[in-house]
Amino acid sequence: MNSSLLRGTAALAFCCSLPPMSAQPPAAPHFPPADLMTIGAYYYPEAWPADQWARDHANIKKLGLEFVHMGEFAWAFLEPEEGRFDFAWLDRNVQLAHEQGLKVVLCTPSPTPPIWLTEKYPEVRMVDSAGRRQQHGTRQHACWSVARYREKVGLIIEQLARRYGQDSRVWGWQLDNELTHYGKEPCHCDACQDKFRAWLKNKYGDIAALNRDWGNSFWSQMYQRFEQIRLPNPPEYPAQFNPHQMLDSQRWFAEEAADYLRFQTGLLRRQCGHRQWITTNHIHNFPAINPALNSRDFDVVSWTLYPVHGNAARGPLGFRLGDPSELTFAADFMRARNGRHGIMELQPGQVNWGEVNPQPYPGVVYLWLMRSFATQASFVCTYRFRQPRAGAELYHYGLVGPDGVTPTTGGEQYARAMRDIRQLRGQAQPGAPLPPAHAARRAAILYSYDVRWDLDNHKQNKDWDTYEHLLKYHRALKRIGAPVDVIAEDQDFSAYPFLVAPAHQLVDEKLVGRWKAYAEAGGHLILSCRTGQKDRRGQLWEAAWAAPIHDLIGARIKFYDTLPAPNIAHVRAGAATHDWFTWGDVLEPSATAGVTVLATYSDQYYAGSVAAITRPLGRGTVTYLGADSTSGSLEAQLVREVYARARVATMDLAEGFLVDWRDGLWIATNQTDRPQRAPAGAGARILLGTADAPAGIEIRRRQGGAARSDSGLQRDLDPSPFLRKRVPSLSPSYRGRQAGTAAPLQIQCGQRAWNGRPRRLGRDSIPNPQVRAAFNDEGVRRLPPESRDHGR
Repeated sequence: MNSSLLRGTAALAFCCSLPPMSAQPPAAPHFPPADLMTIGAYYYPEAWPADQWARDHANIKKLGLEFVHMGEFAWAFLEPEEGRFDFAWLDRNVQLAHEQGLKVVLCTPSPTPPIWLTEKYPEVRMVDSAGRRQQHGTRQHACWSVARYREKVGLIIEQLARRYGQDSRVWGWQLDNELTHYGKEPCHCDACQDKFRAWLKNKYGDIAALNRDWGNSFWSQMYQRFEQIRLPNPPEYPAQFNPHQMLDSQRWFAEEAADYLRFQTGLLRRQCGHRQWITTNHIHNFPAINPALNSRDFDVVSWTLYPVHGNAARGPLGFRLGDPSELTFAADFMRARNGRHGIMELQPGQVNWGEVNPQPYPGVVYLWLMRSFATQASFVCTYRFRQPRAGAELYHYGLVGPDGVTPTTGGEQYARAMRDIRQLRGQAQPGAPLPPAHAARRAAILYSYDVRWDLDNHKQNKDWDTYEHLLKYHRALKRIGAPVDVIAEDQDFSAYPFLVAPAHQLVDEKLVGRWKAYAEAGGHLILSCRTGQKDRRGQLWEAAWAAPIHDLIGARIKFYDTLPAPNIAHVRAGAATHDWFTWGDVLEPSATAGVTVLATYSDQYYAGSVAAITRPLGRGTVTYLGADSTSGSLEAQLVREVYARARVATMDLAEGFLVDWRDGLWIATNQTDRPQRAPAGAGARILLGTADAPAGIEIRRRQGGAARSDSGLQRDLDPSPFLRKRVPSLSPSYRGRQAGTAAPLQIQCGQRAWNGRPRRLGRDSIPNPQVRAAFNDEGVRRLPPESRDHGR
């Protein structure tokens, strides 16, 4: 047996000896596994006549939704005058929802302080970078660092908690709403300046330590005492800001926001304990607020997503379909915080606040909902039930129009999704473990907000995009069908056969040591350009460039290059050539580390130099990709090769065509602009849909027990059309550890599992006659009459 095969076998043994990855996080009383996922909507009774409330709740129920969300913008109605509280209107709506069988999510109203508060206590209004105190008349214009504001927030939350914290009709709580200042953060008021200084004093102890770690000898920036320091404000600087001071200010702001959420959580917990769940709705991909800091504070982590707005898109139909990476990456990150996540705001249709506001593609709202289900979401909620008739968002779709009774196209798709989830509740197998071949592909992406801030503070190329660099690796993993978690440094690496740390610029000896131990134990580590260049302070090493990772990767990083657009350079990997221009590390492999060159630069004055390498380390491997390709094609090719060398079977999926496993179901979603053939397998039965057309979804279930081949290897219904070779069986330490499974589990022999039968689009493509009858000739699901008649 040759050395590469030995390495592959050892890696497989490492993968299979890991604890099994559950298709669901541990059961929680608020989210029974048998419910799979539930769907609800925001409702604003304070905005509508009281004689319409009962009808509106009844119509929410007629759409099939199961919960209603109220109160986050209602402070002026809950406390119309200082110290005078009015809950009668909310009491009535909680009861109306309850009468319809709807669960209730209530909110703390802190994003919208009433006028009496901002007028009497003007110091609570935030101050922007130009020194302007923000005015009443919008949202998130108050500063959560001001003691007076926290006092007033605390009083209204205590009133709500005492009234509803033990109310069985109330299911859970949302804190605030999209905590941020919408691009104007941080606040520069006196309270924030004082809190930042106190944070620095606590961190550094004395001013000499701060001067050292901030490198203040440069440009004579030396401070004499903490009171001289202000939050960095780039518009006030004629030259470049101090990046170390900026990094600390970003850390402080994120921790201050997390503390504010923790403050609110504590007030609610005194009354509701854990009888009701608590969350906040983080903005997906908002870099200033770090959800990981509140991982232990919430029962479920929730977030917001609006896939179609503005001009941002991938592919010809991206402006209508959205970027499939956004929802999936955000879900993989949020879910990994504490094992349970939900989408608190998912776009219901056309919105109003983008630079351009196109109509979403027909059926794509339903796809986003089922894509959320595929990512193991416990719930999805939409903003909002009724389209408003006035205010800043009057062009924003709801599930019904401004008349309150006519379902929009988005409303019809939400109703369809909820009906289909109910159907799946009778078909799924809650808690079913990942099929072994799928589990063998399990991967983690290491994501640090500190690293992202530091990279963005020192881009070195204006076109460098840290988030997009992360997505290139995430897309590469999803194209081979890998289940992915996006994890933080304090999480367990050993739970994953494959670990990717893209551009992980800030490192220390402990982290590099953990990476080394991970690979030596049989893990496959992938690092990318810019990794290891700085210490935790953001300072370069007093050593060779990125010296701490040289022994790990088996190479020296000679230098890096970055090109101004429109100049494009090229890197060659095997027979393929890839474009790059934002960053390229030029590598010099060690002659004694067993390094294999994967890619070389094709042009520039260093043509022929090494761009990517891999090496064995212990029972695993370490791979380093030095170039950031323009489209992500290099990353996709080399990630696939890492799996191939590890002898782990993979899928071959188009970008944006995603296949996931949840609760005994295979879920395929097509967010591309072209028809895609859904994976299939012998013994798999279609439960819902077809993924052939853009915005299509298909859900299949494995039928019966596992068939066994003559070789005794279990046939996992894994849609891998191109792999034929047999894979060694799982190690004994893995056998019998799946919940409810007594027999040993083994990896299948790779099988051609695609259905070669050509398909027709439309209703005729649906094989089940009962399901087919629910669709029109174009394959669009009909809304039952009872869901269209909203009691008008």
